[in-house]
Amino acid sequence: MPVSALSGHELAAEGWSLGRFIDEIGDRYAAYEAIVASDQMAGDTPRRWRYRELAADVRALQWALMREGIRAGDRVGVMISSFPEWILFLFAITRLGATFIPINPRFKSRELRYVMQHSGAVAMVGMGQYLGTDYPALIADAVGEPLAHGYSQLTSLRKIIGVHDMAMPGAVDVREMLAWGTQHAASHGKPPREDDDHQVAILFYTSGTTSFPKGVPLTSANILPHSVQAGSLIELGPGERVLTLYPFFGISGGANKVLSTFGAGACLVFLDTFRPAQACELMHAENCSVIHGVDVHIRELIQANASHGNHEKQVRRGTVAFTAGVDEKLARDMGPALGLYRFIHPYGMTETNPMILRNHLDDPFDIAVKAGGRPAPGVEIRIADPENGEDMAPDQEGEILVRGPTVAGGYLNDPEVSAVAFADGWFHTGDRGIRTGEGFVFYTGRLKDMLKVGGFNVAPQEIESALKSHDMIEDAAVTSRPDERLGEVPVAFVKLRAGALASSASLGDWCRSSMANFKTPREIYIVEDLPYQTAAHGAKLQRHILREWVRRFDKEHQPDRK
Repeated sequence: MPVSALSGHELAAEGWSLGRFIDEIGDRYAAYEAIVASDQMAGDTPRRWRYRELAADVRALQWALMREGIRAGDRVGVMISSFPEWILFLFAITRLGATFIPINPRFKSRELRYVMQHSGAVAMVGMGQYLGTDYPALIADAVGEPLAHGYSQLTSLRKIIGVHDMAMPGAVDVREMLAWGTQHAASHGKPPREDDDHQVAILFYTSGTTSFPKGVPLTSANILPHSVQAGSLIELGPGERVLTLYPFFGISGGANKVLSTFGAGACLVFLDTFRPAQACELMHAENCSVIHGVDVHIRELIQANASHGNHEKQVRRGTVAFTAGVDEKLARDMGPALGLYRFIHPYGMTETNPMILRNHLDDPFDIAVKAGGRPAPGVEIRIADPENGEDMAPDQEGEILVRGPTVAGGYLNDPEVSAVAFADGWFHTGDRGIRTGEGFVFYTGRLKDMLKVGGFNVAPQEIESALKSHDMIEDAAVTSRPDERLGEVPVAFVKLRAGALASSASLGDWCRSSMANFKTPREIYIVEDLPYQTAAHGAKLQRHILREWVRRFDKEHQPDRK
């Protein structure tokens, strides 16, 4: 079927459940490829599904889930890497009317147990040995001993399902489930479908740094229409190849990129885990015209492409999240290095959905490179004074507040925190932003990260960006330490580029000549690495660890400061 046969007929997903969505795209885009997956657990040959095959396997898996006792209203935890089965379970579980719970496969047993207990999940999907982790042992430690009903540590858990040879007593293998479900569907047709788009479909757990993550319930109405619109914004069409480098366990990779691609009838190309060289090969072999990733992915993909001696001729577009702060050099390098000249740098979070603020592909570079842009359709944005809640004037910083159909209704089982975060019908993001006179809204940093130096507000991200512009600095992180005179002062930790020779003193001299004195770090410590946490949206800087480092480094270097 030629692309032109479907162009100009945008998919209307308003009012649809995820269950209806998979049935509709299975019919509408039947002959197109939906999935090309590089799955090292299944061998070197990519695994492929056409849309009609994907929809049929989803319904077969739903029949099998029902046979295993999963019912509408149940919750099912899924702790597997970015395998095609992840997508099958997403649609099979939600089509049934149960809630799909993506679980970060980097979690340890304590964190897994928390999510399963907190959510009250009755079933979970796990995997076998993978990337050096014994997942059956990890899951066994989390759930405890099997009982007549449930498990000793998780009494609500009734069923464990295995992907890729998960050898665990009592676990049901997904291949057997699909084989049975396919046979059953041949004689019984399609299983019943949940069509209520306001029922909770996915329960995401936001990553935490000092405490356990919070559960964010999202309905099909929250997620689906917005994600399909995102596909239109990126100008996707049927048959196009979309390389996504995001992991599936977070909302960007597991909801927005999957649904935006499928809503356009495009083909989702992905790896079970990010491997730069293989991602590069896949990008060329599948002729991908769209790339989704974070700055770390893009930087390593550029390096892999260069090491293969590729001279990029394909013109591409995509979405890129600069998680470590705006990197203008990388943003400019993406064009000649990957053909990625047109890109969207969106803003969003689990509670609001990704891409609630986004630029257009043809916006000028100085707009595209900033996190944010224009509000998505139906989304309202306020920039408010965090002290009194009053709206800020244009170009004045305040807290970003969000309201609209993409926003969650609150946190699961946490009414007190929900009452504060979702006060007065607006979600309080805890992020700083500005609204320009032209109506653009840009993210500028986290509220809680703001330093107060002698009465001046100082954003650590601003100092970090300045430090990273130094030729010898690869990465930088800034926090504060108490100061008797000024209240607090900046302290910086920097990672030098390979082979660079610089001292803390010389870098301090450069800072004093490059920025206002109240922004200049009082100490600059050179370190081998900075404390990042791997999360769904990329590597997140753990600022609470930086504060601990300040206390330790100051103590160790006390004689130098006297």
